[in-house]
Amino acid sequence: MATGGETHAEQLERWRGLMASALAWKTIKPARLKDKSLRITLINKARKIGNAMKRDFLETTKTWEHKVEFSIDVSTKGQGPAVLVGTDDEIYGYVNDGTPPHIIRPVHAKMLRFATGYAAKTSPGVLASGSGGASGSIAYAKIVHHPGTKARNFDKVIADKWQSRFKSEMEDALREFRKESGHAI
Repeated sequence: MATGGETHAEQLERWRGLMASALAWKTIKPARLKDKSLRITLINKARKIGNAMKRDFLETTKTWEHKVEFSIDVSTKGQGPAVLVGTDDEIYGYVNDGTPPHIIRPVHAKMLRFATGYAAKTSPGVLASGSGGASGSIAYAKIVHHPGTKARNFDKVIADKWQSRFKSEMEDALREFRKESGHAI
């Protein structure tokens, strides 16, 4: 309803005049996205997470006499950023994956010599390594029927721990990059 003697059409025309004079349009064009800079940002963030994952793996061998080397591989190819921490250490594979029951025979001697007791230094699903090892009296045998070892699954536990954190960290890195590069909304 028009007021003050103006018709509705006259009032609309007056408002249009006010709006046109009050608004100014300017196209905002962000700078070209720097792919190389984004890639470096993601690689650095992935490497940081890889180092934290490697610390978790090292924690599982902390009390071992046998030292295990772990490597970190970071990639931004394929489906997106990825980090892989692993080792090709055979003994670590036996502990991580477990072993089936098997027979042990002497290789460089006529008899096996071993302690009768043993306490494991690691436990399935636990990212730690404690005291343990051989104990008890010494025994000799020509053959031992080993019951096998239960898989510790360190790799699965670490993957589960870091999966959502990795995704969150990559999303944060993208947000930070967009903000710094002027591409954020």
